[in-house]
Amino acid sequence: MRRRVIAFILTLCCMFLSFDYYNQDGFDVRMFVVLLTLSWLACFKVVDYLAKLKIIENNSRIDIVFFACVIFVMFLPMMKINPAEISVQENRTLAKYMPFSHDGKINFNYGTDFENWFNDHFNHREWLINLNAKLNLFLNRKLQSETALQGKENWLFTTRWNSVAMFENRNLFSEDELLQIKKKMQSVQRWAKKHHMKFYIMLVPDKESLYGEYYPDGHEKAGDVSRLQQITSYLKKNTNIPIMSMYEPLREAKEKYTLFYKTGTHWDLRGAFVGYQAMMKRLQADFPDLKILKETDFKITKKIEADIDIASALGVNAYETFPKEDLTYEVFELKHPKASHKYQMLNKKERIEEYSYHSSDSNLRRKAVFIADSQFLRMNWYVAESFSQMKHFYIGYGRMYDLPFMSHEIINFKPDILVLETGERMLERLLKIDVPEN
Repeated sequence: MRRRVIAFILTLCCMFLSFDYYNQDGFDVRMFVVLLTLSWLACFKVVDYLAKLKIIENNSRIDIVFFACVIFVMFLPMMKINPAEISVQENRTLAKYMPFSHDGKINFNYGTDFENWFNDHFNHREWLINLNAKLNLFLNRKLQSETALQGKENWLFTTRWNSVAMFENRNLFSEDELLQIKKKMQSVQRWAKKHHMKFYIMLVPDKESLYGEYYPDGHEKAGDVSRLQQITSYLKKNTNIPIMSMYEPLREAKEKYTLFYKTGTHWDLRGAFVGYQAMMKRLQADFPDLKILKETDFKITKKIEADIDIASALGVNAYETFPKEDLTYEVFELKHPKASHKYQMLNKKERIEEYSYHSSDSNLRRKAVFIADSQFLRMNWYVAESFSQMKHFYIGYGRMYDLPFMSHEIINFKPDILVLETGERMLERLLKIDVPEN
């Protein structure tokens, strides 16, 4: 009887600690019953086993305490669920909880969905990532995790978004996918033209495309053509949409400047400025009245200031791990800014954010909309200096475009220019975009 009472108390504790599991999407009765049953059986079995250790096998109290501690440590990861939707450490969206049933339909992928959700949200996950990185550095003198790896001369690279296969040129688009992208981009072009907008596509290469010489050894190229080069060439050949690939301008500037952060996934402010000038020259070909900022419009200094999202994913403090020269980059500061901005979260669930800019320069006439990711964040504040008004719809953390959601606001804004920008690793955005009906 005593064992049942102790098991019952432990079961209540387990149910209290597992509240996050069966209350993710409202109270889930099925999940509650499943967890209650499993908790009772597990607690009774553990109590019964501990009793046998003492009574039958006559083990010492130290053995019992050791066993109890092992069981406790095993349950630590599930004692609290991290409710965050975004991992700043890994610069990505975490898996969402998918219920066992929804609208009367059973989710037959519940096991896989639950595992993905738990792996992203278990207790002290970030601390364990940090510990794993420090052990790797201590034992192997090398930084590596499931989401990132260390290259040569302290260059760090992400492995997320299938980046390794992309570096090796092993995940090119199929002919059918290229055709679908072409049709979708042409549909967006027609929609933009209907609302008096000139449509452009801006493509930013990943760091490994520019600095592949620093990639770890053992990664052979499957071919000479990258996914970025493939889609750029295909769209230029088969559509009349202006394609602004930043690969060539950056490759040329690479001989003189460092254009990406060693410890992060993004281009640095110099790389963003090279991209800005290349982009604006292409836009100016269609809109000659556009103003393009020059280097002399900025105060440029070198500071210890770096993007460290890959270092954080590896679980290390970049500023304590790497020499200061690997963290020192050019910082651009406008001498005479004329654009002011306001920020708003348009859709918290889908993480769609809006930066609206308005210039006090009365000589500017053009308006532009950029639907762009975190690469564009390094330049939106001065791109706005080239327009009377500008909107940047920020699609971060690997999100897909949601053009129908933004279409009403874009149409009311009445821009002259519409630009879709994406980094190389997220080229699927062009394939998965939905086109507005209006």
